[in-house]
Formats: sequence, structure tokens, C-alpha cells
Amino acid sequence: MEAQNNTVRVQSEDLEYLVNTVKSKIQTYEIQVSPTDVKFFYFNSDNPAISESFDEIRQELIPKGYIPFLYEGGEHYLQVNRRPPTKFRGIYVNIIMLILTLASTIYVGSLYAENYVSGNNPELMRLLYGFVFFSVPLMSILGIHELGHYIVAKRFKVRASLPFFIPFPFSIGTFGAFISLRDPVPNRKAMTEIGIAGPLFGFLLAFPLLFVADYLQKIIPYVHNYSLGFGINFPLVYHLLNIHPVTTPLFPMVFAVWVGMFATAMNLLPVGQLDGGHVVRGLLGRHANIVDYIFVALLFGLGFLYEGWWLLAIFVLILGLTHPPALDDYSRIPSRDIVLGIIALVMFVITFTPIPLVVK
Repeated sequence: MEAQNNTVRVQSEDLEYLVNTVKSKIQTYEIQVSPTDVKFFYFNSDNPAISESFDEIRQELIPKGYIPFLYEGGEHYLQVNRRPPTKFRGIYVNIIMLILTLASTIYVGSLYAENYVSGNNPELMRLLYGFVFFSVPLMSILGIHELGHYIVAKRFKVRASLPFFIPFPFSIGTFGAFISLRDPVPNRKAMTEIGIAGPLFGFLLAFPLLFVADYLQKIIPYVHNYSLGFGINFPLVYHLLNIHPVTTPLFPMVFAVWVGMFATAMNLLPVGQLDGGHVVRGLLGRHANIVDYIFVALLFGLGFLYEGWWLLAIFVLILGLTHPPALDDYSRIPSRDIVLGIIALVMFVITFTPIPLVVK
């Protein structure tokens, strides 16, 4: 079977537009044209604000179907390729997956609510509890997480899809949610800030819900004490706040918020295509590969304590351990992003649990 060639030729009628656009922003000393790309060679000394100029070029060219990127090896040049035609799924897919995930989380939440419901119409009450005390808080945390990515991506003029929720009518009722970036990430600053936005938004919602869930656990009496078949270990943030929820029986909202915290830690793992991988790649550039290898090895080691880490490590390897670079992989990182990186590290430490679940 022959491999399909996805390269798109740069047509001759495009050249004048590309040359005029690029040369209006940067000073070049040579232009090389091939059937598939155009290279604009430049000296940094002639372009002291090359990162700002490149970003203006990017915002101009990407909506027109071109992808520019910078290369600073032996010679410095800006290369422009024609973008292959791409079709995106309509919003109806997001809506369908949202409805299915809402249904699956309500159903699973109703199972965890069984210890708190009795009397007339227990099935209906379990569904109501599953909706109010499990589905709403969990999907709110996951949704605001993805909304954070979406908002910051839009701020950098990067097109992004609405969230795709993934239904799973077992365990926690969902495999989470994700958004699809429909444009390449422009620079390391954008990569860092888009990456951390999701976990930060999700954590800021989950944090006050810790107190709400703990309070409701204490004022809503349980009527049964059926075993769920597993127990949960709480991360450091609970102990720092002196919150020690009762786990027998486990109140649905306590579990929902715990899942939100666990999802924050899992996403902040600095490997591959996870949010933490975006942050580390943005902050460290090409040196982030070292961190990727260290943490994927750590995941395999932690798998001897909790087998779920093996599944995550394999998932990371399937998606790709090496993070692709930004279009401008040479721009400097502002001090604010270094602070955001420290915040990401702190959030990871206080939400991570080496052995999250214990089978009983």
C-alpha cells in the first residue's frame, strides 16, 4: 500500500501575496521558493522584534490557509506552507456527547446515592441525587476546565472547538472532556498559558466545592451503609484545609469533587500531550523532552502501587511522548508564565495521589 502524500503545493499566484505579507513585517535577504513552501531568510539583527512580527504574520496567513513557522538553526528563516484542507465536526456532535455524558453521570451518581435515599419513589430520588450531587458538580468542574482552554486559546487567536464530553456509564460516568485546537499553537507563551488555563479554571471551581461537599456530607443523613467496593485516598489539599470527609458511606458530591481534583492532578502530569506537557514544553522548549522521559518512567514505576498509572503511561505513549513545537519555538517566556508554571507545580503536588483508589 502506498502512503498518501498530504503535501499541498504552493501555487504561483500565491507568491505575490505571501511575499508582500511577510516582507511588510520583516526584513529578509533571500527568498527560496519550492513547489511546497516558501522560505524567507533573515538576520535577527535586522529584526529585533521578530517574535512580534511573526505573530502578526501568523494572524494574517493562517485564516488564508497558510501555516508559517520559524526556524533558527544554522540560518534563520520563516517558512510558509499551504495548509491541507480540513473538515471539522459540527456542533451537533458536541451536543450529543454532552447529553450522553449527562445521562451517564446521572446514572452512575444515582448508584452512589443509594445510601442516602429511602421511602417513596427511591429510584426517582436516586436519579435526582445523582444529578444534583454528582453530575452537576463533576461536569461543571470538567466543563470549566475545558472552557479555560477555550477562552485562552481564543485570546491568542487560536481557533478551538467547543468541549467534547466522553460518556462512560460505569465508574465515574465519564472519561472526561477535551477541546480540539484547530490552529497550531503560535508560540511558547501561548502553549504555556493555554495548557495551564484548564487545570487552573477547574481547580478554582473545585476548591470551594470541597467545603460545600464536606458540609452536605455532614448535614444529609445516610439511611444505608452499602459498600461501594472501593475506597478513596484524599490528596494533600484536603489535609492542608483540615477537611476529612467521611467515606463510609461516601456522599456522591464528595466523590464528584474528589474526581475533579484527581483529574486536575492527572492533567498536570508534565508528559506528552497532557496539559502539564503543554506547560513544560512551553516553559522549557526542546529541553522538555527530558522531563517527559522522567515522568513516563515514574508512571510505570507508580503502576506497581496502582495499576491505573500503567494505563495512563500507555495512553501517553500512544498519543506521542514528544510534544510538537510551537510555530515560534524561539520566543522568550515572560516572567508571568514562570509564575504560572510554579502555580501549576503547586496544584499538581496538592492534588496528586499516588494510590487514588483502594479496592475493598
